[in-house]
Order: sequence, then C-alpha cells, then structure tokens
Amino acid sequence: MAYGREILHGTVQYVRENGPWTVFFEPRSMQDPAPPWLEDWDGDGIITTLYPQFSELIRGTGIPTIDLDDQEPQSGLPTVQSDQHAIGALAAAHLMERGFERFGYFGYPQFEWSRLRLEAFRGAVEAAGRRCEVYEPAHAVSWGHQMPAWEAEVDRFSRWLSGLPKPMGLMACNDFRGVQALDACRRADVAVPEEVAVVGVDDEILACELAHPPLSSVIPDCRRIGYEAAALLGRIMAGERRPPAPAPVPPKGIAVRQSSDVTAISDPVVADAMRFLRENASRRFGIDDVAERAGVSRSTLHRRFRAATGGTLHDAIAAMRIGRVKRLLIDTDLPLHAVAPRSGFAHVEYLIAAFRKATGTTPGAFRRSHRDGRGDRSASG
Repeated sequence: MAYGREILHGTVQYVRENGPWTVFFEPRSMQDPAPPWLEDWDGDGIITTLYPQFSELIRGTGIPTIDLDDQEPQSGLPTVQSDQHAIGALAAAHLMERGFERFGYFGYPQFEWSRLRLEAFRGAVEAAGRRCEVYEPAHAVSWGHQMPAWEAEVDRFSRWLSGLPKPMGLMACNDFRGVQALDACRRADVAVPEEVAVVGVDDEILACELAHPPLSSVIPDCRRIGYEAAALLGRIMAGERRPPAPAPVPPKGIAVRQSSDVTAISDPVVADAMRFLRENASRRFGIDDVAERAGVSRSTLHRRFRAATGGTLHDAIAAMRIGRVKRLLIDTDLPLHAVAPRSGFAHVEYLIAAFRKATGTTPGAFRRSHRDGRGDRSASG
C-alpha cells in the first residue's frame, strides 16, 4: 500500500546518499508465511514489519533487524514508527478548526496503532470540552483489508451514525475505514461534508480520489520513516552496539479533500442546500431548484442561509462553481470549452469573466501556475 511504498522511497534515498547497498526486495502479502529462503539467507541487515508468522525465524538468523511494526513493540528490536498520537491530534485540530463541536471515531480496536490514534483524537476533543463517540465494530478484520462482512459492517455503522446528533466531525483510523464511513453516510442519507465531515489516515491517493466525495487524509511522513530505518540499520551494521532509535515520526500534514473541506452547518435545511450545490456543481440550476430541494420557500432559504453561513446563497453557488473550475484546471487537461459545461457555465466567456473576478487571474494562468505544485498535497489544517 501507499504507506509501505513511501517507506521504501525513504530507504532508497538513504541508499543513494550512503550506499552502495544491494537490496533484496520481494513483494509479499502481510498474511503470507515466512519465505523459504530466509532461514539460510546470507544478508547483512533486514528492515521489516515483524509479524508473528516469521518473527522467530528472523530473530534466529542473528541478522541486524529494524522492526517497523506499528503495534506496541514486543520484539525488543530497534524500531522506527509513526507518531500515532500526533496523527490523532492533527485530525482533531483539523475538524475543530472547521467549527465542529461533535465528534466520532471509526477504527479497529484490535490494532494498537488505531487505539493510539483514538486516544489522542478523543483527548484533544475532550480537552476542548467536547465529546467523542466511538463506534464498536461488529466484526474483527485482518490485514489486507479483507472485511469478513463489509455490507453488514456498513449497515451497522450507518445505523449508529443515524442516531447521533449532527453536524459531526468523524475520524477514520485509516483511509479504508474512511471509505467505509462514506459508504455508510450515503446509505444513511447523511450529507458529507455538510452533516458529517470525514478524515482518514495514510493518504492512500487512489482510494481517497476514488471515494465519493474525495476523502481528506492525514499524511504520515513515511519517507522519513524509511530513511531513519535505513540510517539506524546502517549504524548497527557498522558495529554500533545499540544506537538510540529516533523519536516517533510526526505526520506531514493533511491532504484536504472534499470530505472535510467545509465549515460546520447546524441548520439541516442549509446543510441540505449545500449538499445540492455540491452534487450539482457540474450543471446549471437556479435558486428555485435549491429551495425546492431544501423544502422551503426562496425567501426562507435566503434568510436561513445567511444566518447559518454569514454569506449569501448566490455567493455560495459562485464559489462552488469556481471551485469546480479550479479542480478541473488542476486535475485534467480539458480545454476551457469542455470545462465550462462541466462547471455550470453556459459559455466560456462567462467562465473567464467569473473566474477573473473571483481569483484575479485567468483560467490559463491559474492552470500553468498550479501544474508544478501537484505533488504537494499537505496542509496544516
């Protein structure tokens, strides 16, 4: 997965700077048995996650080993880990900054890293005088994300979610739990992010971008973990008897996507209106369409919208459409005549005028200036 691939990138960086090392790498599932070649392998060092099915075999080799297991370390081997408390605290800060006052956590109780993230997330929101609801899964899961009862779990979680007051900020312990949470929100007819904002962990980009809406995620600094693990192994292989392990590695930030890119809205009518805007940003519609969806009169919708958000419905529609244009300019190569109808503009000329008014620049200049920044996905809040 992305977490492990990024660790390997960090290891590669260390090897380039300090090698040469010859690295033997065999892609394996975390549930595979020990590889048959390991017992007689004539290597100088190992970086691994020390799972039970081959932990005794690795210890028996006597080869210097760095353990990357994010469970509570029991091996006694040198280890490099993510700062799980910092991950949970960052997710809490992100959601609190958006005005949420109710919180929930969706995790895996059997995994220590999930429990540590919960501990920090709950501690941060409780320190702010808020309460954190914790979902108790019906089924245990295994690595590989092979859910024994995905449908049953999502149905149970959606019922749990339906019974909680909203708006609510929800932390999922990783991105695959986040995808489940978004699925459950759709089943419960809960608007994301207006009623429930969701944040995952790991920034598994394919999963986050394929999610609907795209999932915000805490970004662990896995490259640094890989680099530090290789550096620690290098010191041991050079003869240093027990070099101190580095401190837990804090996350880089949060990749903010649509699932949490919102200000908390307590008025359900306004939340429903915002959901309509988000879901229909790619087509043309009017204020009457929004009012009909929200089930109130046009004047009532205007009044409640201003009271809940401090702005006007017209401004929100314009911002939603300009946001859609920005995403299409950054993420696609579509020409402007194709971007316009996909973002609710009848004509390219209208799009250019509205975009210049909102941003102070042209769509073409905006696209060029953001092409170089595609790789930087982190944000502090």
